[in-house]
Amino acid sequence: MKNSKKIIIILTGLAILAAGILCKQEFFLMIPLFVSLFVMAFQSEANRVGALIGAVNSLVYTATYIYMGVYASAASALLFSFPIQLGTFFSWKKKAYKNTAVFRKMPNKVRIIFILAVLAAWAVLAGVFVHLKYEYAVLDSITFLLGFIVPVLTMLAYIEYTYLWIVQAVIGLLLNVQMVMNDFKEMTYLIYGIYALYCVIGAFINVQRFYKEQQESKAE
Repeated sequence: MKNSKKIIIILTGLAILAAGILCKQEFFLMIPLFVSLFVMAFQSEANRVGALIGAVNSLVYTATYIYMGVYASAASALLFSFPIQLGTFFSWKKKAYKNTAVFRKMPNKVRIIFILAVLAAWAVLAGVFVHLKYEYAVLDSITFLLGFIVPVLTMLAYIEYTYLWIVQAVIGLLLNVQMVMNDFKEMTYLIYGIYALYCVIGAFINVQRFYKEQQESKAE
């Protein structure tokens, strides 16, 4: 990990800590964010270690959500995020390329069907959220849906995960801005959202580079 990235992690961590103290957040509730800084740093380099740390962080999130009384989120972190992050680490390790994985692209037909399926699922989910008069219906329905799709594509090492991950990060950041406008206590998540977008863009660049290297190696 480059020194510049370490400095960014430290500065982001300090900013989250300062915002948490200012907003009088309990330190326990900020721990998952601090761990996530390192998870995202490794994932920005498409390093499979990020998935392993992410699996551990899923357990931290589980404990945090239980403490907060948000049991559905706790179940999601334990029953979905933990196994899929762990699965990603072992899947990438099995088909390793340096510290990352051997990446692949979806065939054109599969990509078209996949995009149409995602759009249809989002329309249904957004419609349900709007019907329930959920304030963040449109934005949160996108982040919720991609929160399941992106990890699965990542585990399967499809490079398309980076495209959708950027969409998720941008929408997530917009959602954070909207939430901060309603409650300043959400500032810690806005700060993390900015950092996450930076890391996701880095992941996109690195995955494209690794995929190109792998294709050139095959051609030789």
